[in-house]
Amino acid sequence: MFGFLKGKQKTLTGMDIGSSVVKCLRLDLNQDRPQVTHFAMVDLAPEAIVDGEIMDRELVIQALRECAEKAGVGKEPVATAVCGRAVIVKKIVMDKMSADDAREAIYWEAEQHVPFDIDDITLDFQILNEDIGAGQMEILLVAAKKDMVQTHAELIRDAGFTPMVIEVASFANQNAWEFLQGQSPQNADAGDAPPPASPADGIDGEFGEENQDAETAAEPNAVSEFVALLDIGGGVTNVHIVRDGIPYFTRDLPIGTSQFVEEFQKQLGLTWETANQVARGHTEEVDSDLVADIVRSVGEEIYQGLEPSLAYLKNSGEAEGINRIVLSGGGARLPALAAFLAECYGVPSEIADPLANLDYPPGMFGEEDPQQLSPMLTVSVGLALRKAVSR
Repeated sequence: MFGFLKGKQKTLTGMDIGSSVVKCLRLDLNQDRPQVTHFAMVDLAPEAIVDGEIMDRELVIQALRECAEKAGVGKEPVATAVCGRAVIVKKIVMDKMSADDAREAIYWEAEQHVPFDIDDITLDFQILNEDIGAGQMEILLVAAKKDMVQTHAELIRDAGFTPMVIEVASFANQNAWEFLQGQSPQNADAGDAPPPASPADGIDGEFGEENQDAETAAEPNAVSEFVALLDIGGGVTNVHIVRDGIPYFTRDLPIGTSQFVEEFQKQLGLTWETANQVARGHTEEVDSDLVADIVRSVGEEIYQGLEPSLAYLKNSGEAEGINRIVLSGGGARLPALAAFLAECYGVPSEIADPLANLDYPPGMFGEEDPQQLSPMLTVSVGLALRKAVSR
């Protein structure tokens, strides 16, 4: 089910299906610096995806087709990502054994850690530390509900494409971040989407092409710091805390740009369109001080949501806190949010720029300012950095 695919590597088109925007991006990975060769994004109707749940399949499929057509990509293999409550990423301890034996035993171990019926999930894992003493080892467990992954794969197929890789969105974010830092992107997937009885041809299900330990995945010059990657989407903020290429904590917070937009509409008397522009950092025609107050008020929920993550790290003895915050997604440029979080935690807070290490021709992003657009593309860039291996 999770066997390596053998053969020639080829690039994939990254398709990021957000709750409010679909993004399609492809890279040429054969250059010294990857080059963006295809890009488009299409807004989704508000009722298409609600709280991470697909409410109108046809609207999503139509948006996928329109986005691919605008980007100029053909009916080719794609990498896409899943997130939400149906995805579990967790570090666990189990008896020391070989990777092959661990693959056999992982379902038994997962029953103790995953809040879903074991028959309803697909699993993958990576060994983080082969020997932590007392005959045990530490692994990273990734579990996703089969029906959610299957639904995602079927959306891609029904739009006319082949879902070659279905990844966890937080790992796609990490891929882009590590590439920006000069590190090798990590490959971590939600796994083979369908149950064993009806496998989905071509879906990659491995963390790394050579199954290397995560401890050796980071570059030697990587700065050893705990980084909180916050991807702020339309309805969900994903928290992904990493150090030296190793994920330490991942969770989703039920707050996104839609809550900020609603408050802008309510307190500033704006239309949805104008409030959405304010959420993207365009405050020229509004009271910027009032906007900042609103952002701090709503942003308090993100701060409160981060606290359990940091408490977990402290209680486990792994860290006293985070050293850096990196914002990505459609809400990364919410006015004053980065400054608010930096003040809360007393650490640097920055906005992701996944395009910084990429080349692209003039006009690739149309009328959009690449620097303003960049944080929204973090997941799609992380997906496009993946390589498929054809059979």
